Amino acid sequence: PSQTFIIRNLKHAMENVVDFVVDKYPNLVITSAYRCFELNTHPKLGGSTRSQHCYGQAIDIQVPGVNTAEIYNFIYGEIDGWDQLIWEYPEKGNSWVHVSVQNQLNRRKTTLASNSDAFHNIYGGTRRGSGNQYQDGITTAQIV
Repeated sequence: PSQTFIIRNLKHAMENVVDFVVDKYPNLVITSAYRCFELNTHPKLGGSTRSQHCYGQAIDIQVPGVNTAEIYNFIYGEIDGWDQLIWEYPEKGNSWVHVSVQNQLNRRKTTLASNSDAFHNIYGGTRRGSGNQYQDGITTAQIV
C-alpha cells in the first residue's frame, strides 16, 4: 500500500475511534499501529500478511492502570465506526485492545484472543484458530 493510503487510514482510525478513547482515557498508549509486511510476519509477532496493521487500519491500545476489559467495553458500547474489536490475551499482565477501522466496511466484528480456557468458558462459543485461541461474538469483556 502507498504511504498516502496508510496515512489516510491511520488518520481515519484516530479521528473515528482513538480520539474518543483518549477523551475518556487521556493516558492512552498506542502500542502498535502501522506495521510493514516484513515486520508483521516476523516469527516473534506471528502476524498475517492480511492484517489490517499492514494497511494502517488497526491500532493496538492500552491505558496504564486501566483493565483492558474496561477499555474494550467502552469502545464496544460508546463508539461507532470501528470495524473489528479484539480483546487480546487478557490473561497476560500486559494485554491490549486491538481496534480497526476500514473506510468502506463496518463489520462490528468482536473477538476474544486468549490461550486461557477460563476466559473462553465464560462465553461458551465456538473457538477457532490454529491454537483455538479465538472466539468471536464477544459483546462484553468479562474478567475471570
